[in-house]
Amino acid sequence: MARLVGARLDEVDLMNFLSVNLHLLMISFYRPTETRFKILLEDKAFPSDHYIVESQIKLHNLDPEKSMVLLKPRENEFTLRTDDILKTIEEQGESIAVVLLSGVHYFTGQLFQMETITKAAQKKGCLVGWDLAHAVGNVELKLHDWNVDFAAWCTYKYLNSGAGSIGGIFLHEKHFEINKLTKLNGWWGHRSDTRFLMNNKIDHEVGASAFALSNPSMLLCSCLKASLDIFDEVGIENLRKRSKFLTAYLECLLNRKFKTNNKNGYK
Repeated sequence: MARLVGARLDEVDLMNFLSVNLHLLMISFYRPTETRFKILLEDKAFPSDHYIVESQIKLHNLDPEKSMVLLKPRENEFTLRTDDILKTIEEQGESIAVVLLSGVHYFTGQLFQMETITKAAQKKGCLVGWDLAHAVGNVELKLHDWNVDFAAWCTYKYLNSGAGSIGGIFLHEKHFEINKLTKLNGWWGHRSDTRFLMNNKIDHEVGASAFALSNPSMLLCSCLKASLDIFDEVGIENLRKRSKFLTAYLECLLNRKFKTNNKNGYK
């Protein structure tokens, strides 16, 4: 799993489900202040992400109307321009606490320039998280090298592990000093070598595993492993090459079928 998202082994763990994991991570990373309290996301983010952001804001007794910065495409356009995202970050970055975007948008299929956006947002002092539900297993990811703060994903879309299967999280090594984070603790986040001392004193696992609450389902992990074995055998870089080829072929067929004299697009 770590190889597939471009992370160190201790930066990744499998646990819970996507929405649960985003809530757990946002509890730690969304720590609003009087001057930095906003969250940046797409106007048409997947509904669950919107609900998560809105409820996290309300947990801090803040007004979602004032605390959510919603990115909208330009008039008569369907995707977000990277320049417009960067402009919003530049203009409002000092009041944005967290940037939470999709790696690949669930409806438009837009692949966001994650490295560029992450770098720009962090330059303004924002923390950056990514919902990779439609990106993991679909595109190449380099979360560690891109210096992403945190990320979460499900495994039942492009990872083919079955609906409702286990989720995953990424926590960059720069956040491994867990005691500096406000977070919820659970049995499975305790170090495995001291867990059964039963002294009721939390001794966190190192890295992403510190966010685990309960032991993961054996059956769900087995389904995922069957899929990950194939990804290891084939390689995400080869899958991505084929993906680009098939997309280009589809575009070619559409252009051939819907010929137009308008150089700007289809009729």
